[in-house]
Amino acid sequence: MKLFFRLSLIAIIFNSLALLPSQELHAQADARYSQYYQAPLRLNPAMTGVFEGLWRVGANFRTQWGSVMGGSDAYYTYAVGAELKTSVFKSDYIGVGFSALTDVAGAGQYNVTDINLGITYMKKLTGGGRSYRPTLTSYLVAGAQIGIGQRSVKWLNLNYSTQYVVDNNQYNSAITSGENTGGMRMAKIYPDLSAGLLWYGVISERKSVYAGIGLFHLNRPEISLFDRSNVSAGVERLYMRVTAHAGGEFLVGGRSSAISLLPGFVGMFQGPFMELNMGLGLKYQAPRYDDFAFKLSVWTRLANKLESEMDADALILAVGIDYQTFQFSVSYDINTSTLSNVSGGQGSLEFSVIYTHAGKRARPDGCPAFN
Repeated sequence: MKLFFRLSLIAIIFNSLALLPSQELHAQADARYSQYYQAPLRLNPAMTGVFEGLWRVGANFRTQWGSVMGGSDAYYTYAVGAELKTSVFKSDYIGVGFSALTDVAGAGQYNVTDINLGITYMKKLTGGGRSYRPTLTSYLVAGAQIGIGQRSVKWLNLNYSTQYVVDNNQYNSAITSGENTGGMRMAKIYPDLSAGLLWYGVISERKSVYAGIGLFHLNRPEISLFDRSNVSAGVERLYMRVTAHAGGEFLVGGRSSAISLLPGFVGMFQGPFMELNMGLGLKYQAPRYDDFAFKLSVWTRLANKLESEMDADALILAVGIDYQTFQFSVSYDINTSTLSNVSGGQGSLEFSVIYTHAGKRARPDGCPAFN
């Protein structure tokens, strides 16, 4: 196809690490987050229900590349989630969750929307009993998700090279593009299956470790926007995404210290694309005021660009406040890749809020602190 994409659509390809359908097809990558642990079901299906309380709800908003494309053509990501857990047998839990996301980008309004339902089983491995000495309470969590997704493009919003007038270097939408869009779908709906494992151990309220792996798009759904009844085209399938993550919380000083460190790592691998995130958070929580905590985090993201070598992509700065049953977080990505020549270093802005209902029946087994 001889499309002349506007800068906004080029940026879609750059950010999503994707290509629009062609005879030689490359399946698209998933939407990106910087506050991964504020969208836990997007990080690992086994994160469903891993929190202290009975149920929680959360919402996320992210905007990106407004400095490159202008506000109306920037990327916008909206997500919500809800989780519930209940105790089973002597010391295990079952968690269920719901998540929904919509991601819109560029003048073509390229849109990804999905809805997922998840379930986990949390098996207690060690710990329990009465002891005045610190002991490790550990759990192994297995989770699965089933969902439905949709991808769509507003083809009529795209501009073509044949619609530009060379004499005055102006775009004229009244000029026929000459493109046959009859072979294109406006949208494609597909099923989606994911699964994950998580292990975590809690030594005390301020000492914990965790490690997990998430496998998304196990069924590798077809996502092509070509209508094969009208055009001959290959099959485009979504690459399976593998997410590996680990981290913990470590108290600095004695038991009465208010400072703890939260190191973390998140690696994502999807087809030929790879992204590595490494960071360190600092948490302040006065021992006598356990209903308030302040967190400051610095992360760096490395990514490859369309099968090229790894490169520094962004420096992520995040601030969070935990107050009673609420968690508020805001982060900003400083663009450090070669695109910074155009973006001026301006990357993305992200907000999140989580409400957790503790309930009177919650057992004090503890959960790890996620950064």
